[in-house]
Parts: sequence; C-alpha cells; structure tokens
Amino acid sequence: MKKIKFLFRCIFRMNLGKMFKTIRETAKESKKLSIIIFFDMIFCAAKYGAGYLDYRTFNFAKMSAKRRKTFVTRGINNELIRKLNNREDYEKFENKIKFNTIFKDYIKRDWSELKNFDEFEKFIENKTFIMAKPTGELCGHGVEKIDVTNADPQALFDKLTANNQLLVEEYIVQHSEIARIYANSVNTIRMVTIANTDEVHVVFRALRMGSGNSVVDNFHFGGMVAILDENGIIITDAINEKHEIFSAHPSSGIVFKGLQIPFMGEAERLVKKAAKLVPGIRYVGWDIAITETGPQFIEANHNPAYDFYQTRTYMAEHEFGLLPLFKSLIK
Repeated sequence: MKKIKFLFRCIFRMNLGKMFKTIRETAKESKKLSIIIFFDMIFCAAKYGAGYLDYRTFNFAKMSAKRRKTFVTRGINNELIRKLNNREDYEKFENKIKFNTIFKDYIKRDWSELKNFDEFEKFIENKTFIMAKPTGELCGHGVEKIDVTNADPQALFDKLTANNQLLVEEYIVQHSEIARIYANSVNTIRMVTIANTDEVHVVFRALRMGSGNSVVDNFHFGGMVAILDENGIIITDAINEKHEIFSAHPSSGIVFKGLQIPFMGEAERLVKKAAKLVPGIRYVGWDIAITETGPQFIEANHNPAYDFYQTRTYMAEHEFGLLPLFKSLIK
C-alpha cells in the first residue's frame, strides 16, 4: 500500500517534460525503445519506490530484479526518514542557527547570528572572507562567500538582513591535501549515520567536491562525488549529476582512486558522538570539512540525500546496493 501511495504522489508531482526527457536519454543509452523504458519506470516506481530520476541514476534499465531490490530509492529513503526521524526535531537541523547552537562543540569556528549591526561589525574585524547563509535553506541555496576586506559594514549588514542570510561564519581554510583537489570550494565529507539506543553506525562515506567555478561542493550545483571506504581512502572515480565519470578532477588533474583523506578516524568518532545529541533524529547525513587541525561540522540533514549512495561509480565496485546493510543495522 505504501508503494502504491508513493506511486500516486509521484504521478501528481512529477515534471512530465523532465520525465520524458529522461526516458529518451535512458532509451538512447540502453538501446531500448522509449515505450519499454516508460513502462519499466512505472513498474520500478510501484515495486521499488524508485522515481524516474532514480531509474536513470542507478541505471535500472540494465539491471536485474535481484539487484534492483537492494537499492535505497527515493520511496525507501522517505520511509527510512519517517521511521527513524521525529518530525518535531526537524527544526534542530533545518535552522542553521539552532544547529550551530546544539552542535557548537563540533563547529570549531567563529560564527554569529545577525541580530544587530555592532555585533556584526565586530565579527568581521580582521577577517578576509566570511560565509553568509540563510537560516533555513538546503542544498547550498543562498550560501555566499564574501570578501569583507574593503566592504562597507553597514551596507553589507543591510544586504544580508534583506536576503535573510542571518548566519555568518568564519571562512574555513581546508586541509592542503583536500584543497589541492579543488581549491575554489570547501570540499566536504558526507557521512551518513543510523543511531540505535546502544550504538551509532556509519553507513556511507563520500567526498563531495566543487568543479568549474563553483564555490560550493553540492552535487546538484555542478559538484561531483567519490566514495570513501572506512579508512578514508577514495575507492571510486568521481561522478556528477549528469552521470559524467572522472578518474581525475578536471580542474587539478588529481587522480581520485587511492587518495587518502586526512583525519577520517577523528571525523567518524565525532559523528558517532554528535548523533546521540538529538535522540529523535536517528538517520542523519553529516557534512564535514577537514582542516589542518582536524574535522569541523558544516551542517547536517535529517533527510539525507540518497541519490549518490549507489551511483554508477559505486556499482562499478559493488554488486548490490546499500539497502541490505541499512536493514541489518536498524533496531
């Protein structure tokens, strides 16, 4: 019944133009008729809770039923969120100021809420760059890197207030080993945890990187992602939202596979501690920057993005998706 409800929600909400474009692209890639892809998409939505973007992202057109049923799809991810996360606690993650307050010991950088001009003027003293963020946006929307060396403090304060960019933070200087991959954005580690009453499990690890001229590493804003193992070593090529695969970063030429990310052990210990601070949210995606002195939290999501859990680069290294692992760890 839940899958049927999911199917009807998808039908009423879907962008038909984008869906049929996806069908055409998938048909061309898989060398199958568009009508076959269309009906197979409908079947996968009903059977596996997979949206049409899931179908293309996970390459379901070329996959057996045995493998398809092991994927964390959109419908299954939504079900995990409903099961594991208390809606009343969402705001503790959605509101960035509340998040910084709750997880202040893990932020490890100077930050301030825009309450009055005098505090803001004092905050930007002796700083070159700051990051300004809206308090309730997701996926990097409204995040801006600002050079404040020659800025008019009052004009900047007024602008940020008008744009609802009410959280300002000290700009993070990332670890040199990560900056050399791509220097224009702070490239972050995404860790996903599932917490039970007795233990916290890390179920997914990846490095997210900016590309081109982007100042954010978000997957949906031109970024790319490569999968990490439990030791912090990159084990796949990188992939972007267009399903383009890169063995090396197009800007720096740094080869991905085998690259060691520093401080991964410490980062994992931090997320396991932090995951216990809000017991009502058991399924979390954490975004972590690595600096020369260790990991710092950027933000966390009570609705972890699932779309790069099992990308084509991941599946090149693994036969099945992550759903069996998730199920085995949930109590």
